[in-house]
Amino acid sequence: MKKVLLLILLCTGFISHSQISFGPKHYGKPGKLDKEILENFKKTTTIFVFSNVYEKDIYENILKDSWDVTSYKIVAQQDFNPFDYQENYSFAQVGGFKSIKTTKMGSIVTRLYTYFDIFLYDFESINKKAAKLNPKKLKKKIDDIFTENKVRIARFNLFADSDFVNTVVRKSMDEISSSLFNDDIFHNYTPGMLKNYFQKLNQLISDGEVYWMYEENDYTKEILELQSNLLYIPNYFKIKTNAFTAGESESGDDYVKSLYDTYVYDYKFIDMDNLDDKILKEEKIYYLRYVRLNAEKFIEIVNSRTGEVIYRNYITGLSYNIKPKHLKELNKTISKAIKKNG
Repeated sequence: MKKVLLLILLCTGFISHSQISFGPKHYGKPGKLDKEILENFKKTTTIFVFSNVYEKDIYENILKDSWDVTSYKIVAQQDFNPFDYQENYSFAQVGGFKSIKTTKMGSIVTRLYTYFDIFLYDFESINKKAAKLNPKKLKKKIDDIFTENKVRIARFNLFADSDFVNTVVRKSMDEISSSLFNDDIFHNYTPGMLKNYFQKLNQLISDGEVYWMYEENDYTKEILELQSNLLYIPNYFKIKTNAFTAGESESGDDYVKSLYDTYVYDYKFIDMDNLDDKILKEEKIYYLRYVRLNAEKFIEIVNSRTGEVIYRNYITGLSYNIKPKHLKELNKTISKAIKKNG
């Protein structure tokens, strides 16, 4: 039973359309937040189930500096069984699933969705429904039972590299789930970025305001700081994805310069180790954070000290890559903020 539940738990979910969201849904329209559910969540102990790519003490230090909206406990993925935590617990864990659809033309389209989810379970309903089924039917129905009784609180999406994405068509969900927890496959799953994600989610949950990512060129007044501060760009922004093969390759220097010189203020590329170091040392810088889920793109600019998102843009379209027009939109947004704030 435990092995089945662990796998099913990873498969459970809906399609997510935001790099960061806080609210009762992570797809479609945001919906209204139930204040009673939120207050109940704050009274729980959150069980964090992280990827095994970092040691437990790294995660402990991240949460110590970024999370105080609930008490918490870190549990290793291999030791985790949700039925052990039924009273006054919430959950926060890596998750993902693949979607397979057949188009009208007969083509088979496989999509992968990966994320870090924060949620509650209604175990009273889960246990009642499970008790009515024999072991064979329970195995088939447990996914639906968990999905129907999952209360979503917050989520941020994880950007898997193309080497992994290109394997999901031929992999079982069991194999995919193993990779999610044991392989270093995400561009935005590093200690520094995790800290900033949790800082932002902690603040959103404390404030109790629904936060959605469909906004185009949304910003805070802090974007004015980019006039006089470097914008750091992680090196994974240099990676270019081939639209036909979905393979990744490092872009040439000329291409990178011609693309990012579209941004009219100062910028500098940075490798992830140095970026993490600056974030964990609480150095104040601003950096770009980019996530792509299939053909959907999410661009954010983050204050590394606070985790605050000072700019965000949701982009749809067939292209897998950042284009000059996206940086021009950022330029226009900064200019708009300058005019607005004099």
